[in-house]
Amino acid sequence: MAMTSPNSRALERYKSAVTTATSVLGAAMLLRRVLADVLPGTALGALLLLPPASARRHAVLIEEFDGALHNRVFLAAKAYVSTLLAAAPSVPLMKASLPRGAGAEHVLLALRPGTAVVDVFDGAKVTWRLSRKHDGGAGRRRTTEDAREVFKLSFDAEHKDMVLGSYLPAVMARVEAMSQEQRQTKLYSNEWGKWRTVRLRNASTFATVAMDDALRQAVVDDLDRFLTRKEYYRQTGRAWKRGYLIHGLPGTGKSSLVAAISNHLHFDVYDLDVGSVRSNTELRKLLIRMKNRSILLVEDVDCALATAPRREATGSSDGGNPVSKNHKVTLSGLLNMVDGLWSSSGHERILIFTTNHKDRLDPALLRPGRMDMHVHMGYCGFVAFRELAANYHGIQDHPLYPEVEALLREVEVAPAEVAERLLMTDDADAAIEMAAKLLRGRKAGTGEDGGYIKQKLHVGPRRPRRPPAARRAVLDDGIGGSSRRGQGRGSGTGRRGRGEVRGRGRR
Repeated sequence: MAMTSPNSRALERYKSAVTTATSVLGAAMLLRRVLADVLPGTALGALLLLPPASARRHAVLIEEFDGALHNRVFLAAKAYVSTLLAAAPSVPLMKASLPRGAGAEHVLLALRPGTAVVDVFDGAKVTWRLSRKHDGGAGRRRTTEDAREVFKLSFDAEHKDMVLGSYLPAVMARVEAMSQEQRQTKLYSNEWGKWRTVRLRNASTFATVAMDDALRQAVVDDLDRFLTRKEYYRQTGRAWKRGYLIHGLPGTGKSSLVAAISNHLHFDVYDLDVGSVRSNTELRKLLIRMKNRSILLVEDVDCALATAPRREATGSSDGGNPVSKNHKVTLSGLLNMVDGLWSSSGHERILIFTTNHKDRLDPALLRPGRMDMHVHMGYCGFVAFRELAANYHGIQDHPLYPEVEALLREVEVAPAEVAERLLMTDDADAAIEMAAKLLRGRKAGTGEDGGYIKQKLHVGPRRPRRPPAARRAVLDDGIGGSSRRGQGRGSGTGRRGRGEVRGRGRR
């Protein structure tokens, strides 16, 4: 008789076990199908020792970022959970913070990572749990910058449709209503590739800005029409945005008009300092991180683009000296932000450029479709003078008004100059007299003539021209004024130097 090896016996036992397991599994599946046709679902679950549906939990993960953008659902969840914590007796440890510029009544409560709070909606309990995860590989050292927070919303499986169809939309709607009630316009500024925010406390409105009545109404009508044309922009395939170029001499109210637009629309303002943007890529990142229903402001755009090249290149277009590496943002990068593909990264946005010298702007920036409306802020007229006097001193008429009206027809004065005189005293009669004295001196050509405008535009006696080396030394030392005007391209006025970008005069 042939002897069988141990390996053969093990193989036979393995085949027998597989055959038995297959038969048992097939019989179980057949039995379950038969029982499913006869017994209800709850009885079937009890018979098969399965947990009931109410005992099974589902969860929705809500991460802090959706790609490069903030996740709007996460922001809404964070605000909503703050309201739950104020009334939750079962959360022993939580965080408290006060947004910059907010009052003490706006203290925000937040969960600490690893803690949870329970909410009840239509009789169903849901749990919000906050956790933190780190980006990067296993070998990378973890830092606070890599940490990303995540909300886990868990609930019973039987409430899935209710949570997704009713609860989450109700949370979003409540947070939106809360934001409208507690609306505080914010001012953002860019710093090292990120937006920093403070509360915008400028109380300027269209009723307080000194400007022509017809121009004021035209701007208000254009803004209101923009807000109601969402469907129009969708049908025409255009980005839902609007561009305004506000130009005029210093002191004519450009910045006040920007604040009035923000307060009229209740839009946050993103004040972009082009000089601190390190590249076109960083410019795009800043743009896509803006919220919808906001204003992007570029002040003194003529200075920001005075020496910027059209494109990134190693040499100049005319074969001359290479383009300096200090040129961080190119004109083409800024134009793509205005009306290129990246301008469609958000909707319901206002883009505002301000400049003291419209004639110095590149024609590519002014062509139709980029700046939709040009707003010229001119010298103070009599209507604007009366508005300033009414705002500052509450007077509608004065014996000096006929003289003031006649003088304003003959002299040019910025609204800021008039406002400066009106704010010198609380005595209304004395304030009007001071303003009238300014106008008389301007007409007579005395020392009051053009003081404010000349000071802001650095107009005055021109210094003797220095050799090129001496001029560069002066600029490197950061000395402004007429020395910068000596570095122009051979013209009498020239463009303002890069160092003047941040020297923003009062509007």
